[in-house]
Amino acid sequence: MQRYLCPDCGLTISVLPVERLPYRPVAGPRVEAFFNAQAGIGSGPDPPPGELEAGCLRRAWTRFQTRVSTLKEAFGLLIASVTSGAADLWKQMRLAKETLAGILGFLAQTRKSSLLGDYRCLRLPT
Repeated sequence: MQRYLCPDCGLTISVLPVERLPYRPVAGPRVEAFFNAQAGIGSGPDPPPGELEAGCLRRAWTRFQTRVSTLKEAFGLLIASVTSGAADLWKQMRLAKETLAGILGFLAQTRKSSLLGDYRCLRLPT
C-alpha cells in the first residue's frame, strides 16, 4: 500500500487500491464473490474461505446489511427505488457499477464513503 508524508503538516496519507475495503484484511475479489453468493448470483469464493477469512466475510456482510438505506441513498437513481434488502441492493449496485471496484470507486469519488462505513480516511481534509 502506498503511503505519503505531507512535509508541511506531518500527516501521512495511505492510498488504497480501488479493489480494497478500508480496515478489512480480505482481498476485494474474495469479498465480491462472497457477496455475490449471499445475493444468490454466484457460488462464493474459490477456493472456499478458511475459518478466519470466513469470519471476516460474514462480518463484512453483516455490516453491509446495516447500511442498506445509506447505500440506497448514495446510489440514488442508479438503482431501482424499490429495493427489499441487502441481497437485492447488492444486485442493483452490481448492475449499476458491475464490480466491487466500480462500486468502491463510485462511493469514494461521489460520496467520500465506502461500502461498509463512512471512514475519516475518505473525507477531504478540513
